[in-house]
Parts: sequence; C-alpha cells; structure tokens
Amino acid sequence: MSGPERIGLRLGRCRTCHARFVPVAGPCPRCASTETDTWVASGLGKVLAATELEVPPPGWDRPHPLALVEIEDGVRLLVIPDRPLPAPGALVEVREDGPCYRAGAPGRARDERGEGDAPGVGTVRPPFEPPR
Repeated sequence: MSGPERIGLRLGRCRTCHARFVPVAGPCPRCASTETDTWVASGLGKVLAATELEVPPPGWDRPHPLALVEIEDGVRLLVIPDRPLPAPGALVEVREDGPCYRAGAPGRARDERGEGDAPGVGTVRPPFEPPR
C-alpha cells in the first residue's frame, strides 16, 4: 500500500480505569489517576451535531463552523469541520492542528470504508462518571 502514512489522533489513556480522553496531558478525568499514557486512535468518527457561529470569538472567521464528533474510541471532540458543514451522521476523519482539532472527509485509502460505515461509533458508550 503506498501513500502517506497516517500518524493518527493522540488521546490520553488511563491505566487504572481504561478511559480515553483529551487533552493528553494531565490526570484521568474519570478517576483522577495519574497513571496515564498516550493512545493513538484512528481519528475516524461520526458527526453528532454541527453549527456555525455568526458571532465567533475575536480572531476567528465569521461564520465559524463547529461540529461535535464521536470517534471510534468513544471520545467526543469539538472540531472545526471543513466546508461545507457536515450533516449529523456524516463520517469524518479528525486531525490535530496545533491546539485545535479539525475534521474532513475520510481518506478513501482507509480500507475503502463507505459513508456512514464506522464500526464502533455511536454504538455502546459507557456513561461518563466524574471523579469522586
């Protein structure tokens, strides 16, 4: 298989409760354990919701697109999607861009998955439990 090699999307992973989260640095948001490491996820996910901000914070384009995406590993991220604004249920690939996350159409080289075919996305997600 030729073409550029994908690095993936970096997530934090707790060695105590096995939660996956962003940002990578810091304690686990579920159990507060400091026993964490880095997990590389595919970044493939489904759009749960998308909107455009007509009055974004200073320094951002107007209108400013935003989307809530759940990736295969069960982590939900607020991303800046490529235009046109994706519809809920659309398959996207999330990538890191400095301190932001961006999303666009998935690369077709990725085992030829079709639109809407992301195993493990939006299926069973354990409820978030805040640290006690």
